[in-house]
Amino acid sequence: MPLFPLFAVLMVTGLTEGVYLVTLVSGVLYVASRDGQHLYAKVGVILLVLIAWLHADTAEWTPTDTVAFSIESRKENGNSVRLYGNIETHEGVLRGRELSIGRPGETCLVEMEHETFQPLRNIGGFDEREWATSLNLSFKGKIKRIDECRPTPGMNGWMLRWKERHLQQIERRYRADVALYIEALLFGESRMLDDETSFSYRVTGLLHLLVISGSHIALLIVALRALFRPIPIRRETKTILILLTITAFGWLTGFSPPVARAVLVADVLLILSLFGISVRDPIRLLSWCAAAMLAFQPYLLSNLGFQLTVGMTFFLLVTRQMWTGLLGLSVFAQLFGLLILWQVQPILSVTAPLFNIVMAFCISWVMMPLAFIVWVIPETAPVFMMILDAINGIFSMHDAYRPWMPLHELLFPQQVSLWVGIWSSLLLLQYKRRLGWCMALVTCILVAGWSEWSESPRVTFLDVGQGDAIVVESGETIGLIDVGGVFQDPKEQKRTIYDPGADVVAPYIWKRGERAVDFVLLTHADHDHIGGLEGLLKFVHVKEIWLSKEVANVEKREEILRLAVKYGASIRYLEAGDRPMPWMWIVAPNKAHEDENDHSISLYMNVGGMRYLLTGDLPIEEELGLPTLDVDVFKLGHHGSNTSSGEALLERINPEWVIASVGANNRYGHPHQETLDRIVGRRLLRTDLDGMIVCEKRMCRGIID
Repeated sequence: MPLFPLFAVLMVTGLTEGVYLVTLVSGVLYVASRDGQHLYAKVGVILLVLIAWLHADTAEWTPTDTVAFSIESRKENGNSVRLYGNIETHEGVLRGRELSIGRPGETCLVEMEHETFQPLRNIGGFDEREWATSLNLSFKGKIKRIDECRPTPGMNGWMLRWKERHLQQIERRYRADVALYIEALLFGESRMLDDETSFSYRVTGLLHLLVISGSHIALLIVALRALFRPIPIRRETKTILILLTITAFGWLTGFSPPVARAVLVADVLLILSLFGISVRDPIRLLSWCAAAMLAFQPYLLSNLGFQLTVGMTFFLLVTRQMWTGLLGLSVFAQLFGLLILWQVQPILSVTAPLFNIVMAFCISWVMMPLAFIVWVIPETAPVFMMILDAINGIFSMHDAYRPWMPLHELLFPQQVSLWVGIWSSLLLLQYKRRLGWCMALVTCILVAGWSEWSESPRVTFLDVGQGDAIVVESGETIGLIDVGGVFQDPKEQKRTIYDPGADVVAPYIWKRGERAVDFVLLTHADHDHIGGLEGLLKFVHVKEIWLSKEVANVEKREEILRLAVKYGASIRYLEAGDRPMPWMWIVAPNKAHEDENDHSISLYMNVGGMRYLLTGDLPIEEELGLPTLDVDVFKLGHHGSNTSSGEALLERINPEWVIASVGANNRYGHPHQETLDRIVGRRLLRTDLDGMIVCEKRMCRGIID
């Protein structure tokens, strides 16, 4: 069994990293594959296992006092700066604002405030803790003071300073998108990546092409062979020069997992060729290289780049004799990739296989050579821009039509079914091609249908920071109550902007298996309730926007109406007494007010047998006009401010569960202690502490354990 060494290292790494399912599965496969292995293979595996055990270190580290921080990478976003580097042997990230000093290749004295990596707070959102683990980052901090920056000694420090000088030169010389491609394809640097480009590449499954990958290493080797061919030196000398060049290139670009895998495999092949040895089993070579990488860097077990580069290379090697056309290969490669991507990516374009064929060739064999030529000869930039404008136009057209397939969140039995079905269809392809294709298609349809069928009515309070965003699912209806919002300084030009509508609400809707929502009810026009509306409308079709019939802020009302027209959503006005759904009853407002909070739409709902009262930012004075009904779940008014959720209302509705939608360490001090004192004895869940909160089947729970 050629994967024998990889199974052994996976077994140990799964144990040390706490992924016990990997340990169990790989242990069974290791036992099944160890018979018939040569002695040298068993000795090599024992050595790799010992190395993996010695390199196991998953603990988060807390720096103390003022430390010497060696900077390896700097990423700027408006006035915000993130510095990646190390303190002694510990890798980490520091954040600050308006930092004029601190460049890659320098070591600075830093006084920092330690912060913890946040766990997953919303389904479909960003899991910072998992991200940090996958990059071997053991600390995070906020910079309080940074000074005394000096060049980091050694070759690595020199290389980082050389690289930084050229990156700055590129950013000064070329427009932003040209600089992005040159930096990404030649230096493996994505610091110029913006939201729009990132989304286009992610949804089409092409993000691996916007960094250095295996195909780029292959191109480099082909180019070097062609360059050295006419030079009258020995073949062995040429091989050594190629080996040194691609290794230096991998070092320059940071040895990301795809680059490290490609360089390691290429180096081994080149070294063996020096001794006249040819590799007859490339799968065995891949297994040894992947096992070695994992032994020295166990954190790669959770690294998506490592999983994809090893998994997809393995897939291509196993199936290389089965394909007669590129389209069939690309389609099944996407299906195989779903085994890894389904749980971490909310959507995938149905045109992804076609994009992979066209763009893989264009990026690796056209754009990368052109990027090098433009870097060396800036006068050739107009040709590069023409091609880049065409690519941007294709992506804009694609995103306008939204040919996206939502990837519903899968439970463990559904994940197992997906794995079994895809692997089985891959085996069938060798003997009954049509039957294999049918099984792959049926597997995806059944898993998606199973995930939809197993759903129950639920209400989800998303964690959007200091704001409200509530997803309601009842029967065939799915809707939203508010969409959160974060203030952005219009004077601060950012490449990436956090938008709750685009970054939290839309991904969650996709992970619920939906491309559209039936309604968005905006309780009132405060920014922390409506600020994410356009971000949501860009990515999710909204059939209706529901607004209060009464209006206090005419300017904000006009902005909402403009967005509705722009994105094709109809408008519906609500007032007290309306029942827009059989299970929903609007109870406020019933008269005009001068303040937006007083105009908050308040509603009772009965979803899945649980009764809810949601009051927006309604103040205590207006709560007196609400009817008296038994309530199971009450969302604190105005994020737990002491001006809402009065004692009289709480006694009348007597809720079992109380939800506080608040941002961590918010400047308002919500929820106020006075409000918390009123709800003593009731079950309280807070989005700042518990993350996303789901209420279904007669109970509520937070996503954070």
